[in-house]
Amino acid sequence: MSALALLISCSGDDDNYKSFQGPQEALLFNSSTSVLEVSATTPSFIEVLVSSTTVSNVDRTIDIQVSSFSTAASNQYSIDMSTAVIPAGSTTARVRINSGDFNSLPAIGGVDLVLVFDSTLYSLPNRSNHIVSIQRACSGTRVNFNINFDGYGSEIGWTLSDASGIVASANAGAYTDGQSTHSEQFCLAPGTYTFVMTDSYGDGMSFPNNGTFTLRLTDGTTLASGGGNFGFQTPDYTFTIN
Repeated sequence: MSALALLISCSGDDDNYKSFQGPQEALLFNSSTSVLEVSATTPSFIEVLVSSTTVSNVDRTIDIQVSSFSTAASNQYSIDMSTAVIPAGSTTARVRINSGDFNSLPAIGGVDLVLVFDSTLYSLPNRSNHIVSIQRACSGTRVNFNINFDGYGSEIGWTLSDASGIVASANAGAYTDGQSTHSEQFCLAPGTYTFVMTDSYGDGMSFPNNGTFTLRLTDGTTLASGGGNFGFQTPDYTFTIN
């Protein structure tokens, strides 16, 4: 069975570290985030670039660890530590992260694998971790959902439904008062969808400041947006995914 390499980086690899001047070797992750899409049928992997600010004439094994801030379970990925080696004469290793159990991943959204260096190793402070978002591969259309709350996130709920029923939802109490934002991504099959925001208090997203929400395709096309005082419930927002 062949393995499919899938890498989506939210911040591109760069080589600015090569100008770093310091008293010792410094390690860093070349980018801050990436996405590992997991198929139900075909193994997949990504490569996370790890670099050093110095060149050595011997191979260097880099001790990469999983942070306690990770939400990914151990059966949802594996790290090929044999690839965590910077070859002699080079400054970069390509650390391979393999996909794990597809069925244990959430149908909506994903889990985060947070990679860090061993605490005994010196790393650049702003390049000392890398977050791999592990999610089910999307054969449909990805839609980004973002909320900027007012002061009372605990009152907010929403429902996304299609002809067969509720696709995804959150009830009042899912978020907390004082929470500033929430973001997630849906993978939607072709069809017609209806989206509704609700507020249990009845003043929408309006106190002490106006909140907003958006549903957008990854190309920026807006499917639904609103905010402010919509009462207990917004009008239905209906859109079609082709």
